[in-house]
Parts: sequence; structure tokens; C-alpha cells
Amino acid sequence: MTVPTLILECRQDVIAPREVGAYVHDMVPGSRLVTLDATGHCPQLSAPQATAEAIAGFLGAAR
Repeated sequence: MTVPTLILECRQDVIAPREVGAYVHDMVPGSRLVTLDATGHCPQLSAPQATAEAIAGFLGAAR
């Protein structure tokens, strides 16, 4: 990939443990990994504000 990439993960996710986020981050050069203090596999549902803030911060930094 050659586009800016944000990888979001939740601190507690039974579907994709933190090792998965680390692996994806390692495989996507230049990516940014953000671990949200949230539970579950869908942070847009369990932590919508934190998810929106992470995305906004990433978009602001990507400019």
C-alpha cells in the first residue's frame, strides 16, 4: 500500500487480539496503529467518540 493507513484496534477484542493489530501494522509500511481503550471488535459501536477522534487526528496528520 502506498496510501496513509490507519489501523484501529480495541484494547480488549476476542476476535482480533492485539497481536493481529501489530502484525497488520508491521505488514503495512508507514501505517499508524492506534489502540483504543475500548472493548469489542467494533469500536465505532463500543467507543464511537474515541474512534471518531482517532480518525480525525489521523486525517489531520495526513494533510
